[in-house]
This record gives sequence, C-alpha cells and structure tokens, in this order.
Amino acid sequence: MAAPIHCFLIDNQYGLVFNPESIRLLRQQHRIIGLLTGNLPQYPRQNQQLGIPLQLSLQQCHFLSTHNIICMYQIVFPITDKQEDHLAYLTELDNKFQDQKITNGHERINEILLNRDYILQSNRHSSFGDSSELDPAISSLLETNNAWQNSSRSMDDHERHILLHIIKQRLQQFTIDHMLITQPLESIRSDHLVQSITADQLKRYLTSPLQQLQCDVFADLYAKNYWISDGMKFGGDYLVYLDDPSKCHSSFIVTCFLRNEVQTNSTAIPLTHLIARCRVAVNVKKISVLATRKSTNEIEYLTINWNGF
Repeated sequence: MAAPIHCFLIDNQYGLVFNPESIRLLRQQHRIIGLLTGNLPQYPRQNQQLGIPLQLSLQQCHFLSTHNIICMYQIVFPITDKQEDHLAYLTELDNKFQDQKITNGHERINEILLNRDYILQSNRHSSFGDSSELDPAISSLLETNNAWQNSSRSMDDHERHILLHIIKQRLQQFTIDHMLITQPLESIRSDHLVQSITADQLKRYLTSPLQQLQCDVFADLYAKNYWISDGMKFGGDYLVYLDDPSKCHSSFIVTCFLRNEVQTNSTAIPLTHLIARCRVAVNVKKISVLATRKSTNEIEYLTINWNGF
C-alpha cells in the first residue's frame, strides 16, 4: 500500500504538498494539477519555472480528503525552540561550512596556480615571514590538490615560499560569514505539533454558499474525467482540460454563480461582466461556461458565445 499523501493546511486558505513523489502521484494517478509555488533550488532568481511545494485550493483539499487521497494536517502554533534542536542546527551549519571551506580552498589554490607567473613577478622582491608552519587544514588541502602537487615539483624554495604565503592569506579570508546557507526543504524541529484534519472539519472553512458551490462544481467536473486547474489568470474559477495540460491547452473557462442571487438581484451577473468574460474567452480561444446548482442540487452548465456584434 502506498504511503499517504500529506497536505498541510496554511492560514485556513490553501494546502501545501511538499513531497515530490506525492506531487507526481497526484498528477499521474489522480489528475490533480494544483499550482507550483516554490523556486527551483538551482535557479532561485527566476519565476518562469516554479517548483515545490504544490498549492491546492480548499475546494481541491476537501475533495481529495473526502476521497481519502490525501491526509490533511495543520501545524499547531506557537512553536517553541528546544536547546537540542538549536545545537543540532549549529552542528549541521558547521559541517556545511567545513565542506564549503574545502571546496573554496581548492578553488583558490587552483586560481593562484593559474596566475602563478603574474604573482611571482609581482612579489619577487617582497619578503614574507616564515610560512613553514601552516595550518593543518591548509596542509591537508595542499596534499590533496593535484595541481599543487604537480606544480610544486618545478618550484624553487623562494617561489614556493611566495605562493604558500599567498595561499595562506587567501584561505584565511573565507569565514563563516561568507558561506552559502542552503535553505532546508523540511523542518528539523522535534517539538512542533501537527494535528490531523478530517474532511468534515475542513468543510467548516468553506463557509460561504459560493465556496460550497465551487466544491460541488469541482467534484462534478472531476467525475466527468476532466483535468481541472485554477482559472484566476483568465478571470474564472476553473480552467478545464480535455487531457493532460502537458498535451493540450484548456478548452473551458468555468465561473460559478448562485442561481438564487440571480432570482433576487438582477445585477448579480452584470451584462458588462458577461460580455467581458466572452471577449476574454474568444481572445484566448476558449469557451466561457457558467456553472450553477439547480433546485434539485444538480450542477447545471451554460456556455456563452460572442458573436461579434
């Protein structure tokens, strides 16, 4: 049996899925698209391609929780820091610093040897102190650096003395203030509390009739084997695909509205709004669809076309 998909409720507004394997299962086995909201670790300064976590709307969370596809959790605040967690973080930070220090050391040594002739020419008349006593860490780097081992064989004592002084000076500049801090993908805290949320408890956050209608419309479209994503970028509630979004564009822009509001208020859907939805749908080559609930609780759909007059 596959491990349950864990989804964390954030601010009672949306859910986040952090596990890449869970996101793959949601896409391949359950036709759930969601919205990737995180930066790619390799390219953190761009927003063209996004990565984990996957954001799910409350309507999606309720549907998936009802069908036992995901398990919903909520972090209990406030979170107190434990001394053990703090010490573990400092230990991990120091280990990462030592790794980066070794990598940086080899890079600096290779850089100095690459500019060896210029450095020796510039410092041939300079006098330095005794460099025979090197830090054990620097000695270890020199012993494992192939470029230094090969180059030092052809150096005289004065050249070696100059280069060792420059290497020692450059490596001392790399301190913990210059290290790169890797953002963790998950918390290492041992004292945070997570409580489970049932589908019935989650439904309490869907308080308005429109939100409840959106839940029912999502479930109805899902039952018809459509692929569904958020439709905000086109001014609707949902974008509906006939196949996997990686294979085709969306075909419908679905907007939910309450029938009883139309009956009691003639301005519930202003004519200008209907025209705007139609024009947007035509420009992006999609069909605008209005979704509502009949008196029998059955979901009803109405398509709107723009004829150009």
